[in-house]
Parts: sequence; C-alpha cells; structure tokens
Amino acid sequence: MMTTQPTCRRKGKFRQPRRVQVHDEEGWTHITTTNRTASNKLCVLSPIKDLLVPAESPDGLTFQKLKKQFEWHKRCWEESQSWQALKAALDNELLTGPASKVDNCVCVGLGSPSGFLRGGWVDRRAVSLYQLAALVTMLEYFARKDTPSISIKDCSAQDPVFNALDKQLLEYAGIRVVQHPAAFTLINERTFLYAPGAERVHILDMLSSNPALFFGGTLDDENLVRLPDDNEQVLLRFLKTRRSMLLPPFDPNIHSFWKSSLFWRPEES
Repeated sequence: MMTTQPTCRRKGKFRQPRRVQVHDEEGWTHITTTNRTASNKLCVLSPIKDLLVPAESPDGLTFQKLKKQFEWHKRCWEESQSWQALKAALDNELLTGPASKVDNCVCVGLGSPSGFLRGGWVDRRAVSLYQLAALVTMLEYFARKDTPSISIKDCSAQDPVFNALDKQLLEYAGIRVVQHPAAFTLINERTFLYAPGAERVHILDMLSSNPALFFGGTLDDENLVRLPDDNEQVLLRFLKTRRSMLLPPFDPNIHSFWKSSLFWRPEES
C-alpha cells in the first residue's frame, strides 16, 4: 500500500504545514501534511517504505493508559453482534473433531496496539486493539470449565512492529511474544491460528501446517490476485477440508474483521 505527499498548484503565501489523517478503503489511517510548494500545486509524496520496525508510541502514552484503551475496546467487542453470533455458534457445539482438541494458539500479524506504523505515517491502533480484544475473548471462552476438550496451554504472538508497550499489554493478556520465525514453527495440527491482520501470502504459508482452527480474513475472494500454483494447491486443499462461519460485520470498526471467518477441520485430514 502506498501513501502520497502533497505537491503545489499556484503561487501564494506560505502556510504552516499541519498534520492531517487520511483514511483509505482498507482501514489504514495515513498521517500526512497540508504542505504546498511555491507554485501551490498539490505535491505527491514518494511511497513510504513498509518499515518492519517497532511502532512509534505517541508521547505521554503509558501502560496504564494503554490497558484502559484495551479494556474499552474489549467491552465494545463483547457487546457487539459479531461476538454474540460467534459465541452462539460456539455454544451450539460448532467445533467438533480435531478442532475441539486444540492445545496451542499462534497469533501472527496483529500490528501495534499502541504505536504508529511505517515511520509514523500510519495509525492502525484501533484495528489492532479490537483484534487483540477478540483473541483474548475467544481464549477466555475456550478456558471455561464447560469446554474441557479445548485446553490451550500456550498462546504466542509474533509481529516485528511490536514495541515495549505492546509487549507489556500482550503479557498482561497472557500472550507470549516470540520473534520471527518462531511463530511459524509452532503451528501444527492442534493449533488455533489467529491471523485477521496477516497478509494473505503469509497466511497460506501457515495453512500448509494444517492448523485445526483458523480465524482470519478472506481466502478465496474472486477479486484477489491469483496465487502461484503451489499456494493455490495449499488453499484448495485447506478449503476442501474445512467448514467455516463468516463473522457478521463488526459495526464499531468494519475494517478490523473485514470478511473474516472462523475455519475448522471437522474430520481428520
């Protein structure tokens, strides 16, 4: 994804640049400026590199403030029709067979709940907070005494953009942070793979490990770019051996779970 900078149109008085937020169709918030050149033509910024470095937290953000933000997002998720529909399906024994026997969870591509991405130009904190809230809620559901067949003993998260505050928040939520490529090696046939924010190419690499349970974005939309043959076979094999439930739209932040589904393996495959 690319963001652009302004260029100039006609001569005029110098105006102090100011930072503004621009929202695109995929849920990214791009932070740019209103700066114009001497000719006052709108200047186009060169593409910003997708920097996979720890996100930049805003000045003054503390762990206590971040925790309060997370708890607010979690309440919103728990009160949403999206979670109520998913919970109702789980209550009706939606998960059977191998999917009911998962014992570890791997979260990939969560993003930063506390900081700006891509050198400070992209704000996707709300999406990450909602996605983390949904994961924690699902883990809490599986930990209930009346779901004894699902016993998740370990949950790991991997994303190079995690900063110190993110790691604190994940630890608070009972999630262990691992470094690349550790998460990929932890995925197996008893794994709950949680990746609503991961790129499709990475998801397909992980699906080849045959996780029993997967929650993530669309895999087979006709508008998606065609895959290389090897990945196409992985996808077809995965979809052929899974059942799925499409999550109802999440109204508080539609981009957080855009076309996300829960996939599970009902039989040994």
